Amino acid sequence: MVVRRRIARFAVATSLVGLVIARAASSGPPGDNDPQIAALERAVTDNPEDLHSCADYRQLMIASGNYDRAIKLLERLADRPRSGPNVHISLALAYVDKVPVASAFRRIFLGQDAMRALSKAIDREPSLVAYYIRGLIALYYPEALFHRARGGMTDLEHAHRLLAGVTMLPAHARVYVSLGDGYWKIHDLARAVSTWKDGLNRFPADADLRARLTNHGADLDRIVEHALDPATRVDTSLQELFAAAPAP
Repeated sequence: MVVRRRIARFAVATSLVGLVIARAASSGPPGDNDPQIAALERAVTDNPEDLHSCADYRQLMIASGNYDRAIKLLERLADRPRSGPNVHISLALAYVDKVPVASAFRRIFLGQDAMRALSKAIDREPSLVAYYIRGLIALYYPEALFHRARGGMTDLEHAHRLLAGVTMLPAHARVYVSLGDGYWKIHDLARAVSTWKDGLNRFPADADLRARLTNHGADLDRIVEHALDPATRVDTSLQELFAAAPAP
């Protein structure tokens, strides 16, 4: 329980919700009756608060294209009485997993479903990762139509403040990347650059921060636009979190 709670407080994302590497088996995508799917579904059902098992299951569903199967299972588990925060985070990420293959119209509703799931996670236990992912998702919406960027910035700024209470890890660089991207989206380039510089000072090896600071004008715009393109698959494997988590 301590490990799971510490994982839930780390930043991911989130820059998310940053991209997913689908780990397809060398023999091809697994079928519906694949024993690995069945084993992971049992593990997820037995312990839906285990972010690691849920992440492994979702990556397998990405590889097999069974997005709806993962969503339905996690929705059922999230609807259980007294469900915890992590199953709602996993459900939100399952919605995010489907976004790149969905129609432009369907993406709108998948994003809304993901943000609702993250709000439920925050209601149960506020965490850096939930605020980060919810804030990042808001940046993917076209600002001229939906005006969600400033709401997303509120979440990302909250996630940034929460970094003061944790030991800095490489995964936390994503908060600085996405926060700067948010400032870029609301046309505050000075604050975007300042945020990226602050992040690079803390994480000098981070390639995403360095790319944003070494490119300018149209080249910078292309980098951020690509990062916030719903068709770009985002890394929801949470591997950065699990690698940094302390041993039980």
